Amino acid sequence: MIHKDSEALAENKLVLLYMLSETDIPLSKNQITQVVLENNLMNYFSMQQLLAELVQSGLVVCYEDMGRHLYRIQRKGLETLTLFSARIPLKLKETLRKYLQDKKILLRKETRAFGSYWADEQGSYSVALRLTRGEDPAVEIKLKTDTESGAVEICSNWKANAEAIYQGIFKLLTGERRD
Repeated sequence: MIHKDSEALAENKLVLLYMLSETDIPLSKNQITQVVLENNLMNYFSMQQLLAELVQSGLVVCYEDMGRHLYRIQRKGLETLTLFSARIPLKLKETLRKYLQDKKILLRKETRAFGSYWADEQGSYSVALRLTRGEDPAVEIKLKTDTESGAVEICSNWKANAEAIYQGIFKLLTGERRD
């Protein structure tokens, strides 16, 4: 029984490594959870524990960006996956590959454009917006608004239109279009 359990745990770790290797962007814990649960890969608590173990062992790195924890596979994780990827059933790999391909644009958009807000001491709301290219910020904007609903709307509009807003700002500041 213990042998079977440890094999299942090892396979689940490999599945998490495989998932992170199939995306060219870091994934948030919420995104990883969504993939795991929508595909019935493992239960939530196992996923949390295994993800922490992968970080602790240096196979995955976790870093914070504007209050979000993002996960990216490390070289050591890629090497481990290369050695043991045959332990992941081919059908499962295909399912994950297809799912991630179908969700790639949404995952990238969620990861690249981020907005958050908080109440400040004066009773207004501060809003922080960021658009990243890879791991580097392309633009960061900080705004103030009088209402929480205004802050929510700014964040929502940013997430939906960050690239177009960035292009417009760039064009206004430089007089040229950046693609």
